[in-house]
Amino acid sequence: MDRETRENYTVVIQAKDMGGQLGGLAGTTTVNISLSDANDNPPVFDQRLYQMSVPESAAVGSAVGRIRARDRDVGVNAEMTYSIIDGDGRESFDISTDPTNLVGIITIKKGFKLTAQAAN
Repeated sequence: MDRETRENYTVVIQAKDMGGQLGGLAGTTTVNISLSDANDNPPVFDQRLYQMSVPESAAVGSAVGRIRARDRDVGVNAEMTYSIIDGDGRESFDISTDPTNLVGIITIKKGFKLTAQAAN
């Protein structure tokens, strides 16, 4: 069964007395069954690649951009946290999760320094 495909089922149950023999009586009831969610779907990003730019004069803590991943699960199984796990920008950028919108907000972790030199 897969809750993402079908979440609710209805079954009718019958009980017969006298061991189900001829002359016995029967009663029925309806049972509604709801599947609870299992954490069986990974988050999927809205885009495979994100392009962002930031001025080198941007202040530490400034937002560079937002990313979003979605999960077909529900409730706590669909809650997101984002982290930077690799890349040459790990020391320069940070990411936090907006708990309301479940988007990742990329911010500047440390300032950029431009060194210019003129030669003659």
